[in-house]
Amino acid sequence: MADDLLIETTNPQSKLVGHAQGLYGSACQHQLAIIMSTGFVFVDGPNNGSYINIFGNNRSTVPVRKMPIVGDTSVFLLTCGYAIAQMHWANFKSGDAIVGCNVIVVY
Repeated sequence: MADDLLIETTNPQSKLVGHAQGLYGSACQHQLAIIMSTGFVFVDGPNNGSYINIFGNNRSTVPVRKMPIVGDTSVFLLTCGYAIAQMHWANFKSGDAIVGCNVIVVY
């Protein structure tokens, strides 16, 4: 289970715009990969109260990953698009990471 900060940039001190809430689990026996379902819940600006949900295989060994948007509410109703995730920093011992995510939506 996850409830992580959703911030504007990869700088940990940047502005909070929402939360990345969801779940993930191991998806492969031979490499580091997870299957994830994560909702980006917005708490600021014109998207306040809306969310988009991504679902897909997130293989950490691949530098750039693409995952589809599969759910949405409020201003994003009937959205289609995808998210591009890229690892910027990770500490596998503590389980902490900063992942940049560019989201392309059509609504």
